[in-house]
Amino acid sequence: MRNVTILFIFIFVVFSCSSIGQQTYSSHRVSEGETVSSIANKYNVTVYEIYKLNPEAKGQLYPGLVLILPGGNADTTGSNTENENFIFHTVQKGETLYNLTKKYGVTESQIKRYNQHLYSAELRNGEIIKILKPKASEAISETSKPTTTNRKHIVKPKETKYGLASMYGISVSDLENLNPGIVDGLQIGDILNVPDKAYTNNAVIEDSKYGFYEVKPKETLYSLIQRWNLSEEQLTTLNPSLRDGLKSGMVLTIPKSKLTNEIKVSTTGGAINLSKNLKNLSVKNVAVMMPFNLGSVQVDSEELKKSALKSDRVMNIALDFYSGVLMAVDSAKALGISSNLYVYDTQYSRSAGNATNDRKIEEIINRKDFDKMNVVIGPLLTSNVEKASAMLRNKGIPVVSPIVPSVTMSSNLFQSRPDDKILKDQMINFIKQNGRGKNIIIVADSKNQNTKQRIQSLYPDAKIVTPRSSGNGYYIRASDLVSNLSRTIQNWVILESNDIALISNITTTLSTQLSGSEITLLTTDKGSAYDSDDVSNITLMKLNFHFPSVSREYDYSHESFVNAYSSKYGYAPSSYAVRGYDITFDTLLRLAASESLYTAADSGYITQYVENKFNYVQDPASSGYYNKASYIIKYGKDLEEIVVEVSSDTNVNTGYLKN
Repeated sequence: MRNVTILFIFIFVVFSCSSIGQQTYSSHRVSEGETVSSIANKYNVTVYEIYKLNPEAKGQLYPGLVLILPGGNADTTGSNTENENFIFHTVQKGETLYNLTKKYGVTESQIKRYNQHLYSAELRNGEIIKILKPKASEAISETSKPTTTNRKHIVKPKETKYGLASMYGISVSDLENLNPGIVDGLQIGDILNVPDKAYTNNAVIEDSKYGFYEVKPKETLYSLIQRWNLSEEQLTTLNPSLRDGLKSGMVLTIPKSKLTNEIKVSTTGGAINLSKNLKNLSVKNVAVMMPFNLGSVQVDSEELKKSALKSDRVMNIALDFYSGVLMAVDSAKALGISSNLYVYDTQYSRSAGNATNDRKIEEIINRKDFDKMNVVIGPLLTSNVEKASAMLRNKGIPVVSPIVPSVTMSSNLFQSRPDDKILKDQMINFIKQNGRGKNIIIVADSKNQNTKQRIQSLYPDAKIVTPRSSGNGYYIRASDLVSNLSRTIQNWVILESNDIALISNITTTLSTQLSGSEITLLTTDKGSAYDSDDVSNITLMKLNFHFPSVSREYDYSHESFVNAYSSKYGYAPSSYAVRGYDITFDTLLRLAASESLYTAADSGYITQYVENKFNYVQDPASSGYYNKASYIIKYGKDLEEIVVEVSSDTNVNTGYLKN
């Protein structure tokens, strides 16, 4: 069945790609009061088709916006001239705005003017954008930014891309266009191309007093002055670049006290509070698909029911998750977000096989009216969630995968759990940012040589300790490790293995050296071996153990949720209950802060709740969305898990809402 599904997806993609080249398009100019749904009904197309051809429509429709529509069945009154004036370009893999400006002889500003989502998002492979033909171009009101400059800037400690953009009066995207190598982050000592004119002396601001704000399309200096209750002189003093005019995308330095109620740019790795940005308070229709397996618990005795519940792990996970869903619905309602919850039992059976379980998903979706759903949360298992996503894809209904770490992505799928590769990349970024000046020692078994090579490429002088094979596993001699430790500088021992004996061997050896050496133990993959009784958590704590994680432990700041849950159900929430709460609450807030889940993802929202963090980024291959937000955790005193701050430059989306 899985191969049939892959073949179906392959055929669908090939068909879609071939039809793009042959399909004709028409256009529609939005009138006052029109919505995406009303336009879709008028022209007999789907909302998904409009969003696919016009990503900017996911943000906010406004009178005068020109939409591309599939086919020739649009009301073409006045639109033939519009079609003649535009080139409809299908973005190819690797194309940039700069490439398109050279190809069509236009400026970036002109492209963004008719594709306003590009002010806050990057080009996506396969999307169709409108380009005004040069002969129909209007006068350019903005000066296009230079692609080459004579001035260089050496990155200093604590400087960020936002600070540099503010210093030189440009946008972050302009800075990245000048320096493609900094897209994944800055490094101290990097030499950057920058505009010849600087407006301030340095790019470092006092974090406790000031924050950054990225100017959005159509904002004016007057509207910003009114919003923040600042005089033009005060704003210009903080941002001398304003003397040359306000431009979309430029980064402004603003007192934090004025940004309290804004969705603001933060460079501390924190998350935004969507509850302060609710603007779409229509009732949300939410489907929850979980393997409750209620039919399997048809027994008379209460004791037998309890026994059945205890023995069915999947059912227990589903019920815990659903309890969190109900708590989230209540929390959202308190904020004015009403929702209709539709709950479906997928009746998963491990022994039945994927084909039988998928047929149950088909039956549910085929016999129920899913057209009205704003979102589907679930199903729980990999094959089931892929099946639901495939069946709802043509309707454009987003499906949120709640728990499994790896799924086959599709355009309407939101993978909420970061996969293991994202966790590993996050940890390697942390090592890259913070490993300078450390005595780095890498211990990697034969299954983790790729990771060893990646770290070695960052630090060629790193010391390598190769585990010895014992037939049943790995071990090292104490002298192999001790001889590489430094007594004068901090030691970072990076252990890449899931072998219990080896981990126990190394942690025990390192613990004997703590009196004479400063040691931190790190891993890019905290596998199941670390949960073994043979690996001492106390020893890991003493070694300042660092590892990547999908979630964090909830703390006192979330006592209200824990107490409310305990009061309602009689026991503390499990990690699955908390995840059910976090995912559902985040989904409802995103739907209330934007027109759709797609719009919210494209806006670059980074959110954080009791234990989980969300930052959805579009997958170029499938156009689906995956969550790239994760944590770096270290063991603190009394074994509490402490979140380690990571520089935002390696963990931000390119939307205008960056955190």
